[in-house]
Amino acid sequence: GKLDLGEELDVGPVGKVPQREECPICMRLLPLFTRLQTYAFCCGKTICCGCDLQHNIKNEKRELMEQTPGLRTCAFCRTAAPDSDEEILAQVRKRAELQDPQALSSMALSYGCGRYGLPVDEAKCVELLRQAAGLGLPGAQYQLGAVYHDGEFGLEQNEEEGRKWWEKAAEGGHLLSLHTLGNVEGKHGDHVAGMRHLRMSASGGYRKSIEVLIGCFEIGFLYHDDLAETMQSFYRARDELKSKDRDQYIAYLKSTGEYKGEYDD
Repeated sequence: GKLDLGEELDVGPVGKVPQREECPICMRLLPLFTRLQTYAFCCGKTICCGCDLQHNIKNEKRELMEQTPGLRTCAFCRTAAPDSDEEILAQVRKRAELQDPQALSSMALSYGCGRYGLPVDEAKCVELLRQAAGLGLPGAQYQLGAVYHDGEFGLEQNEEEGRKWWEKAAEGGHLLSLHTLGNVEGKHGDHVAGMRHLRMSASGGYRKSIEVLIGCFEIGFLYHDDLAETMQSFYRARDELKSKDRDQYIAYLKSTGEYKGEYDD
């Protein structure tokens, strides 16, 4: 491999990524992308795609054996699954009234795109997103940061406000926020701070970050040992995110054409 050139930047040790949420069934860290998670509005639990898939398979077998359709239930609390947008919306609203940040975030995005029969309401979307972010939900903090940074949903563009929310999300272990901050720091010329953020997100298993760091190494910004240490943490994190059930769900997505390359980031 390439040797150090003597021009590399001292970025210090890899920072520890804050503990992220685990699936309450298999107790593994939740997948990085929300498409590979299921939020249960009935009980407020976020379940990984693998556990949700296995539960659905059991539901289907039960329906077949008992010749009774409509036996689908929540993988965690076993509450009957809603059959319509109206029932889903009723569950979401109930959780939102309890100040469940995930439900508030879901309501926000539903108003943003007109989901579950709701009218598109950008002001309501931002209001609910602020509530969810204020309650400490990293995903909502990231989304709010992006809205401010890009000047969307009726907000004036405010990069500083966007960065503030990304930093809050990063403190909660949100890997995409760490990656985004790393890119922002790099673009503003602070390569040391940028690579520190990128090393943390890579250590949490975010593939795009390790790819950027390999590029930093190749142009002489990063020491070989620093890259090697980060890659070890990256592969450990990726192993912790895997399971046989999750792989089965990925295979299902590929078979239906619903799989996206970004799910492997």
